Amino acid sequence: MVKKISVVGCGAFGYALALLLSKTHSQIEVYAYDVVDEVINTLKETKHHPYFHKDCEISSNLIPTASKEECLKDADVVLLAVPAQYLRGALESIKELVPQEAILLNVSKALEKSTNKRMSEIISEFLSNPTATISGGMLAGDVAHGLPVGADIGCTDESALEVLKELFKPTTVHVEITTDIVGIEFAGAFKNLIAIGGGIIDGLKFGTSAKAFFIAQTLREVELLAIKLGAKDETFHTASNAWMGDLMTTCFGNSRNRLFGEMIGSGMTVEEAIKDLESQKKHAEGYVTLKLVHDLLEENELKRDFVSLLYGVVFENKDAKEEFSKISLIQNEI
Repeated sequence: MVKKISVVGCGAFGYALALLLSKTHSQIEVYAYDVVDEVINTLKETKHHPYFHKDCEISSNLIPTASKEECLKDADVVLLAVPAQYLRGALESIKELVPQEAILLNVSKALEKSTNKRMSEIISEFLSNPTATISGGMLAGDVAHGLPVGADIGCTDESALEVLKELFKPTTVHVEITTDIVGIEFAGAFKNLIAIGGGIIDGLKFGTSAKAFFIAQTLREVELLAIKLGAKDETFHTASNAWMGDLMTTCFGNSRNRLFGEMIGSGMTVEEAIKDLESQKKHAEGYVTLKLVHDLLEENELKRDFVSLLYGVVFENKDAKEEFSKISLIQNEI
């Protein structure tokens, strides 16, 4: 039975899950830790986050703390809500504090820049705990406000999967479970780069039809890569929450990666778009993932026509309008 949940990272999504779980499970203590003092101090003083979901007030069993030790002591579930490129450093700082029996639930959707590693692979370097990843069509604001959403949780430990399924059962997050954590992690990471392309098309005002065509063709390229790298076919070839659900939400909703692409399509440079997102305390994880996926497709000698076109705009400063005008001419037969 889960008595304490520890949330490490109070960004938009980590905080949204902290709100949801604390309000759903009034008998469970939910401790929330963040390295940014302003976040914790504001939550303590006002019961509201200084940046995200400002209209949501924390309940009495959601306890903000600036102490890693207080947050993690006796935790049954540790929710890791740290941006992918900072996860390694975060794990180094908490590895001695995580209880041996705690279940780890990662929410970051990306690959590590320097190693191409999935988040669970990084976690395993520091901790031997049962490790799961949650992914699905879940915008942080929808989760925070208790709107119905769907997600998949992947973990090789089936008993941990059952605990997490029961934890989310009474919430507004409909959870399905799978042992294919590899597929869940690749799905969550790969859809972000497709959303950047969809956002560029939004910024160019090329219309929904062009956007749907780009998404359909690009997903064919990255699906083959995911399966080549160890994902199970069914995670990508069925309408799973982690793949198709998340893909639709991220490409057509108010997501960071789609917004990043829209800024570029509207005329901003990549650097300007990154700085604009940073000013909003947001990160477009798909930016790093795009570079890694492009290189992995090349390394594995897989077709990458649409990924390469997107890569050219984002990393080689090619003109977005000129490049995306060519998408209907690409013969991407797989």
